Amino acid sequence: MKSITEPNKTDRADKLPTIDGSVMTPSSFCDKLNHYYSTVGGEAMPLPSVPILESDMHLEPLSLGETKHLMNKLDVGKSTSSEDFPTWVSLEGIEDVCLPLNNIINSMLSTSEFPNKWKRAQIRPIPKVACPSKYKDYRPVSILFHLGKLSEEVIINKMRSKLEDVIEPAQFAYQPHIGTVDALIKLLDDFTSELDNPNVKYIQSAALDFSKAFDRLQPAVLIQKLEGYNFNPRIISLISSFLDNRLQCVKYGNEQSQYISTKVGAPQGTKLGPILWLLYSNDLAADGFNHIKYADDTTFYTSVVNPNHTSAIASSVLSTQQWATDNNMQLNSEKTEVMNTNLSYKLNYEQDVVIDDFSLSPNAYTKFLGVFIDNKLSFNKHVDFLVTKCSSRLFLMRKLKTIGLDELGLLTFYLTNIRSILAYAAPAWFSLLGDQNCERLEKVQRAALKVIKPDLEYEERLECLHIPRLRDFLFDISYAHFLKIVDNKSHPLFSKLIFNNSSRTSSRAKCIFRPKLCRTEKRRKSFFNFFMTYHDNRLVYNE
Repeated sequence: MKSITEPNKTDRADKLPTIDGSVMTPSSFCDKLNHYYSTVGGEAMPLPSVPILESDMHLEPLSLGETKHLMNKLDVGKSTSSEDFPTWVSLEGIEDVCLPLNNIINSMLSTSEFPNKWKRAQIRPIPKVACPSKYKDYRPVSILFHLGKLSEEVIINKMRSKLEDVIEPAQFAYQPHIGTVDALIKLLDDFTSELDNPNVKYIQSAALDFSKAFDRLQPAVLIQKLEGYNFNPRIISLISSFLDNRLQCVKYGNEQSQYISTKVGAPQGTKLGPILWLLYSNDLAADGFNHIKYADDTTFYTSVVNPNHTSAIASSVLSTQQWATDNNMQLNSEKTEVMNTNLSYKLNYEQDVVIDDFSLSPNAYTKFLGVFIDNKLSFNKHVDFLVTKCSSRLFLMRKLKTIGLDELGLLTFYLTNIRSILAYAAPAWFSLLGDQNCERLEKVQRAALKVIKPDLEYEERLECLHIPRLRDFLFDISYAHFLKIVDNKSHPLFSKLIFNNSSRTSSRAKCIFRPKLCRTEKRRKSFFNFFMTYHDNRLVYNE
């Protein structure tokens, strides 16, 4: 769409890369960037040998049916290495590929050796900023052999039952049936719960950032942790083989560097890499502090009763620094953000937080998993961000109309490129929004539908295009998420629900939930309290 609407702009891919002010040839850029990626994690510690005894549980081989089932889930839209054949070939020839693939996977499981060919990665550097000028400004996206990634899924499935027992409940990344929305709900529920206590003056939180976290993972340290978690030695040996002596090259345009060996890091682009990071960082914690994790994003927080205790969070940061030292990580103090959250607009706690030999000024807001959380839980900053981001999409939508895109195309563009932005993680923050912010978001939808149906009133546009008001849509997806938690007793947030155990027979006593009385409006409107109350009122009203 950008190429259609901006035909005169020069394609950035045609420009030669510039590093530290020097224009580089594609060939030199590939070689030096590959060297940077292979050394950024530091030197590798020697991998310990994993003794496998005959009594150790054998990994059950895959049947042909199971292998075929995995192959049917292959996505033909995924890129493959130039050394690999396209994914669609595997799907078209599934009957011919299934048997040899099944033999390879079962050989891998019996020998605990990951095939060397599938440990080769082509890295495509993707700019993280508009005008990259440093090697660190390029994100390494690894293009791997598609059948190798399928084999990684087999390993993960073999680990699944143990993972559920080992991974701590505060980790929300790469877990089945939970994600960013649940992490945000938990964080905000904890904040509103603590601030409902009249003795709590504010919540002090620290959002931590590790430099090149995945790239610095030490396989030797990971293996020791897996042994400590009592994983099957055959699985541990297979993971050790997966991480050892991986080969990578960098491909930029038509140029490609030579392959070099890497022995540090959780390979990005793999399916197994993120799971290994969860296990690696599973013991990251600080005594006396709550925390939320999403992959390498970690936030510690604590309630402060004494307003003079301005550096309550400091010991959690120091504890994290010690963990980083022990685990070959590097805590980025420049990107560590501190925030003091309270619900009073008359009181602000802005004293610097002293952490060892440096100090941090509390921020008015922080960005956690794509959502701006301010120190009053008003979400004004987040709504500002959404409105600004959608304004540029509305401009593009108008240009698409001028070049002749029909109503269905415009509506599809709105739903996929504008409303999807407005609805991101909505269950976490929607119930906490004030009416003014709700109306600001509604105006975005009003403007978009006016582009599609300029001659109708807003209510008529909604009816004609068969879409609800934005406020109703955000409410519906939030309530649906609440019901999803209610229906899943194994969900990590299920314990937040307060069920009604009354034996009385009155209409009110028949309600499913019994939320506690709240002192503050924010607590009353927090996700669980809001939807428990709504669900009960709906039940009583329907009766």
